[in-house]
Amino acid sequence: MVQSSKQFDSENTPPSKVRGGIQGSSRRRRARCAGGPHHPRYAVGHAKHKSSAKQQHSLINVQLPPSAQVDPSDATAAVPSVSLPRYLSRPAFRKIAKESITAVAPELADTGLNYIRQGLQCLGPDMVQVLAGIKAEPTTNVLPTEFDVVVNDLSSDMPTHMLAVYCRHVPAATKRRVTLFPIHSIIIAAHCANLPILPPSNVTCPAAPGSTVSLPMVPLCIPAPDVFPQLSSFLYTKRVDLLLASLLPCRVPHPLYRDDPTSECVLSLLQQFSGRLATTYSTQRLVTHAMAVNGLWRNVCALGIDDEKLWCGLDVAWEILITALAVSTGKRL
Repeated sequence: MVQSSKQFDSENTPPSKVRGGIQGSSRRRRARCAGGPHHPRYAVGHAKHKSSAKQQHSLINVQLPPSAQVDPSDATAAVPSVSLPRYLSRPAFRKIAKESITAVAPELADTGLNYIRQGLQCLGPDMVQVLAGIKAEPTTNVLPTEFDVVVNDLSSDMPTHMLAVYCRHVPAATKRRVTLFPIHSIIIAAHCANLPILPPSNVTCPAAPGSTVSLPMVPLCIPAPDVFPQLSSFLYTKRVDLLLASLLPCRVPHPLYRDDPTSECVLSLLQQFSGRLATTYSTQRLVTHAMAVNGLWRNVCALGIDDEKLWCGLDVAWEILITALAVSTGKRL
């Protein structure tokens, strides 16, 4: 990850090994994961509640204790109270345009989207490993249209672009902060319906580790840049457990995101776990985590990501935190 402090513009194309990798890994995944855990039942179980919730009962107001010790960088620090939605509503999603896939991976033009996503789920961890081995020096003032990075891991496809992630709304006297993330265009194209078609990138795998490649720079304005790493990581791995671990202050019991959310056992466990959070962590700490989940939700809506596992993770994290805040503040849900 590289950080800079201005905003900028520009670009995207196909990973070289994706076609064969997707075909093989999709078959392996179906054999390994059919009937396995991690079914996104939570989001489905709460769909009716969210669609039928009365508008006048949709917000929960949480008063923050005046004596709370607050991190000066915390966006919630300046407000004595915060209003949170009872449920995280889903927008009407657009379909991923076939042209978006064709633009970055022409060899996948006739491949079904679900098939592509299944293959990427298996390839994702290796792609993340390549990203972790990338080194880049931040520039000063203005970002170029292309950005040179050193690649130390050649075990999977090279990243195709560098995202310059920023937020449009910043306090008047504050410099705009831009954070740089190398990424694979096929991951973005296969998940983000609201982004325009990405132009091509000509990145190829270098001959040896430690080589330099040039990545086109792409500006990406989202509501909550601070939680983009969690979103990016999930799009590569599809690991609900890791997503929840990054959003909550402690590990979430498996049944809360694996089992039927309407069962008495899961409902009881939800109350117990949320109650433990309420007695272990301050209201301020819980609100900070809730704001992170809310920011991730706003990013997902802005990018147009319709992924059932991702929405499962969002719903689970939100239900846990809202329930914990209700216990912590003595409110009824």
